[in-house]
Amino acid sequence: MTQAKLINFSTADFSSKAEMEMNFNNWKSNKDEYLPKLKSLGMLRFTVLRVWNKEGAFRLGYIFEYEDEKTYKKCQPIWQEIERKSKDEAPVKIFANRGIVLEDNDLT
Repeated sequence: MTQAKLINFSTADFSSKAEMEMNFNNWKSNKDEYLPKLKSLGMLRFTVLRVWNKEGAFRLGYIFEYEDEKTYKKCQPIWQEIERKSKDEAPVKIFANRGIVLEDNDLT
């Protein structure tokens, strides 16, 4: 398996549990359209998390793993399209953090 050299971790805050669940269900309905495109551009992995340690918050976390910065840039138009569609469905605040992997300890 190719190891990611660039990782993006984003969080999305929703105003209610129902809006968060609607957003996630819409992703599940559409992911089969987008994931093959992202894979063909070199994206390695995509993970969705339900952040549970923030009481009263309705937050999803997303981990995006890319081969490198070039792959990240190639995938951005697809993610921008997905983000536009999700913002049309319900208001959401997205916070993105990007980093270059300095150390990765696989303990499996």
